[in-house]
Amino acid sequence: MNIDLSLTRARRLINPGPVVLVTARYKDRVNVMPAAWAVPLSGAPSLVGVAIHPARFTHDLIRRSEQFALNLPGRPLVESVMRLGRLSGHDVDDKLALVGLTLMDPKKIEVPLIEECLGWIECVVVDAPAVGDHTLFVGEVVSAQAREEAFGEMWLLSDDEVRPLHHLGGRCFAALGERFEVA
Repeated sequence: MNIDLSLTRARRLINPGPVVLVTARYKDRVNVMPAAWAVPLSGAPSLVGVAIHPARFTHDLIRRSEQFALNLPGRPLVESVMRLGRLSGHDVDDKLALVGLTLMDPKKIEVPLIEECLGWIECVVVDAPAVGDHTLFVGEVVSAQAREEAFGEMWLLSDDEVRPLHHLGGRCFAALGERFEVA
């Protein structure tokens, strides 16, 4: 038997993509927010997108700086991800300090990265269309890095601590499980 889903919950059928911590900077203000709506858009040029509601503080920082970074957390950061999602950059000056995360220097952009993450994608905004009630920030990837123990040509999944975190909805998360190949 099939079940009907509300249209607002239909997105959860294609979401569990990896959670990203979006970092943004404009002038001296840095912010971070968790997002589950990040997606690859093109291989050549390498483009990714992240959908952010205009009411989010990070939205304004990206709009003004035209840069952002996607930081990919693993399971050990799930509590930090939840805390970051409850805090607003409108109200808190340094969310990263409150949750105990460390900034590290990027390679190509002016937006800092989060050291405790498993992977990092640095982006320069090439488009920002309004898509429904969100803005889809389309970023050209200018640098990408990952922890060697977590990623080779793909996620290695060899250890629970270095598996990317996925958001299922609400307070529910998952980590990628078994990797297998098809002959």
